[in-house]
Amino acid sequence: MFDVILLATANQGKYGEFKDILTGRLTRELLFAPRVAPLEVEESGATYASNAVLKAKAWAAASGLPALSDDSGLEVGALGWRPGLFSARAALGTDFDRNAQLLSQMEGHTNRRAFFVADVALATPDWTLVCEGVCGGRITGNTSGKGGFGYDPLFVPDGFDLSFAELPTEVKNKISHRAKAVQNLLEILDSWKIL
Repeated sequence: MFDVILLATANQGKYGEFKDILTGRLTRELLFAPRVAPLEVEESGATYASNAVLKAKAWAAASGLPALSDDSGLEVGALGWRPGLFSARAALGTDFDRNAQLLSQMEGHTNRRAFFVADVALATPDWTLVCEGVCGGRITGNTSGKGGFGYDPLFVPDGFDLSFAELPTEVKNKISHRAKAVQNLLEILDSWKIL
């Protein structure tokens, strides 16, 4: 287990999720990158994995600490698996604006199948490890719930009748795309005898 890991994101919602998922399993303390040092990393990669690696390596180099990052997106079948890599930049403005745009794009579509995908990267001075997690579900016809962030109010995971924004945090943090990616990461680190 690592004493400290820096979470390379400026997204407070992601920090909260990762803190719940990781603390006591991978690290004793998870630091929120913007509190450590100002750093902007352009997400210029063509995949979730490449963007996650760019951020993790840059923050690890800047801080001297192991750094964890993710890149994630919502892939919607009826929209040709968009917004995907550009989920956070699909519409200017707030989460409300992005959700409103997605609902508008989904009008008239009966295929509501969607996947949340997350690639997490852990970078140290000696190595970088990337793992992916996928959570299948469907897009609802309207937003519901007050929890989570991003597209959570529109996404109902397989096997549930509640959106990510309605599910208890402890449930979401066991079944989400990020939780699955982290579980894959932990299994590999355990096999390497790092944990």
